[in-house]
Amino acid sequence: MLQVGPGKTYTVPSAAAAVAQSGDVIKITAGDYRGDVASWTASNLTICGVGGRARLFANGNNARGKGLWVVSGSNITIDSVEFRDTTVPDQNGAGIRAEHGGDLRIINSGFYDNQNGILANAGSSTITIEGSEFARNGLGDGYTHNIYVNQINRLTVSRSYFHEARIGHNFKSRAKETVIENSFFMDGPTGTSSYLADFPNGGRVYLRGNQFHKGPQADNPNAISYGAEGLTNPTNTFEAVHNTVAVTRSGGAFLWIASGTSAVTLTANLFAGTGNQTLITGGYAAGNAAQSNNVTSVASNIPGASSIGSPNFWPNAALQALIGLSVVPDANYTRDAPTPYASRAIPGSRKVGALQSSP
Repeated sequence: MLQVGPGKTYTVPSAAAAVAQSGDVIKITAGDYRGDVASWTASNLTICGVGGRARLFANGNNARGKGLWVVSGSNITIDSVEFRDTTVPDQNGAGIRAEHGGDLRIINSGFYDNQNGILANAGSSTITIEGSEFARNGLGDGYTHNIYVNQINRLTVSRSYFHEARIGHNFKSRAKETVIENSFFMDGPTGTSSYLADFPNGGRVYLRGNQFHKGPQADNPNAISYGAEGLTNPTNTFEAVHNTVAVTRSGGAFLWIASGTSAVTLTANLFAGTGNQTLITGGYAAGNAAQSNNVTSVASNIPGASSIGSPNFWPNAALQALIGLSVVPDANYTRDAPTPYASRAIPGSRKVGALQSSP
């Protein structure tokens, strides 16, 4: 075990990174670490904050011209670490530049005000994100994002919160398979993101129990985009179950889906807009989608959906009267997310949308 912090064997994370060996556990005492950047090359590491989060501030420095941390070992777990304010000369700096093999697992961590939160290289790898926050990342050029994952095998996200990306997307994945559950994607009243979630090369995309808010200042009118840069993945299917999508920006569509998509399945989703959104645009015919138990309404019936500090996607009484279900569309949907990072058991009956009862 390598211990990092004031009075410890290693005073800063980069010192531990320089000596870490396969299988090591690196424990970083909670607190602020400024200007210290690191490259992690060993494999099978667990790197965790102790006593709270370790807060890393780039302060103008970077590792290898790429990010605050560059992770190139295999099978790495990062728990309770924050990455802040990363910039690099080519304007593509990341809190974490992921060049790993195997799985990179991010738990209870945060990415704030970087050019990219995470920027992941293509490869035969996976990324797992649990209970983490990505906020205000992006240079404002449309090419940098809260998270940008290139062509990896699988990206799995649960109980996480992506909000207020600067012009770029709140979430962008080119992975062969992307699975997102019980997470929040939000602009709020002033956010300027393009898409809330972007899957530019298709892939197998599965969304369940998520809550989306597109705000009035958003750079792009469409909420979720699929296949806009070409369906180049081996499998190209889009499935959304028990999600809530609230749009308070005028125009656009809830879903942009490219023609040629193999299958689109929409089940028990709640779509609420300003009255002039279409359900699907982009070339895929809405009539070809397999749809069941979806409800379309107006965003004013979900009055708390735009609050970044305390988002509340529970509908008002008028809309609650329209979302009850006499069936259970997905028996495996057993936990919803009343607030970011939370998970609770769902009672026996089901309702359209992500939330199954009031937060």
